[in-house]
Amino acid sequence: MDRGTVIRLRAAIEATLREQGSYPSYNEGLVEADIRFRSAIHELVKGDSGLATEFNALFPPAVPGPRHAGPGGDHPERAGMTKNARMHLAGMSGWLQGLIDSTTGSPAA
Repeated sequence: MDRGTVIRLRAAIEATLREQGSYPSYNEGLVEADIRFRSAIHELVKGDSGLATEFNALFPPAVPGPRHAGPGGDHPERAGMTKNARMHLAGMSGWLQGLIDSTTGSPAA
C-alpha cells in the first residue's frame, strides 16, 4: 500500500470535513463524498484481506436515502444522512491516520 496515497486521502477527507455549508447541495455533497472516499479507501486496502475485512466491518456501504427535499423543504432523513456522513468521514480519517502511524511506528501528535 502506498503511504503517500493514504496521506493524500486523509488530507482530502479532512479538507472536506472543514468545509461548512447551509446550502442544500452541501448536504448531498457530503453524503456523496462519504461514498466516494469509502470506495477509494476500499480500493486501496482490498489487496490486504485483513485490512479490507476491518475496513468493511467499520465502514459498511452507505444506505441510499432521499436525494432531494420534498415540497415542504428538507427531507427529515437527509439531516440524519448528513450527520452520519460526517461521522463516517471523521472515522475514516482516523482509521487512515492509524495506517499512517503503523507505517511510521509512532502515533500522530
